Formats: sequence, C-alpha cells, structure tokens
Amino acid sequence: MFKKLEDLSKPTLLSKTGVKELKQSFNTQYPYFKEIEDEIFPKKANIQSFKLRSEYKVEIVQVDKDYICFTKEDLVIPHLKLVHKFPDLLIKQQVDAGAIKHILSGSDVLAPGLISQGGSLNPAEKGQVVAIYGEGKENAMGIGIMNANSEQIIKDPKGHAIQLLHHLGDSLWQLSFK
Repeated sequence: MFKKLEDLSKPTLLSKTGVKELKQSFNTQYPYFKEIEDEIFPKKANIQSFKLRSEYKVEIVQVDKDYICFTKEDLVIPHLKLVHKFPDLLIKQQVDAGAIKHILSGSDVLAPGLISQGGSLNPAEKGQVVAIYGEGKENAMGIGIMNANSEQIIKDPKGHAIQLLHHLGDSLWQLSFK
C-alpha cells in the first residue's frame, strides 16, 4: 500500500475535535488503547496530519515527531513503531518462516502460512486489524486486515487471509526515520 509517499500534502494541525474523534476511533477499535492513551497523546502535544493524494484516501497522523497511525476509510491503523512500543495493542498473527520474505516484499498473508507448522492463527474477525509476526521474530513485521475470520481460514486454508497494509521497509516505515 505504501510503495511511494511522494504525494503527501503539507501537514495540518488537527483540531481539538479532530483529536477527540481520533481517540474515540482508537478506543472503539482497540480495547487496550484506553490504558496507553496518555502515552500516545500526551497533553499539549503537536498533533498533525498529512493527506496522501492517491486512490486510497489515506491520512497519516503524527504526534510531535512520531508517526502513530494512519486512517483508511473508517479504520484507524497504528504505525508499526507504535505496535513495537505497545505490542498488546493488536491481535497477533504469526506466519511460518517461509512467508517472511514475501511479506517484507509487500505480499498479502496467505492462509497456509498461518496454519502450517511455525504459523499461529489467533481468533480474529473479518475486517479486524491485526499485527503480523514472523516465526522466531520478536517484533511485528506488518499490519493488515483480516479477509476472513479465523474459523473460516481454518476450515478453508486457501487464498489471501490477511490484506497487508503496512510492513517493515515500506515508504511509511522509511518516512518515520526522516
């Protein structure tokens, strides 16, 4: 999804209402957020957003100098660095070692990589945002949306199980180091 970020708009400060709506979206989607809200959104923080001019209609949110999330349609999706800092924010799905290089190249997660030896499929619903881990790896390597619920994937382990949205090394990841 984030191959090139050349079409980023200039940053705009989020209004108090915008920040409140963003926090509400986080609270609705991620139950653990309430416990870490003040760490992510400190008082008097400079919160701004960048719009990505593309067919995706994505907005990237930055708190002070840290990119924390992006929005896509009605979803608020945390940045990988935020998931590394707060690993309990998202449900963890683990792929086998053979899938790691494909995911780091931007491929979606296929069902066999989750249910084979080395993979681990935790309960999740279709449309839920999840963190993608690799077998034997400590930190998440990607974030995606479940294309089917876990039970359906176990019953029919074929096809794209998780749509990859953001991964280590993509343009959004690289932007966080500039």
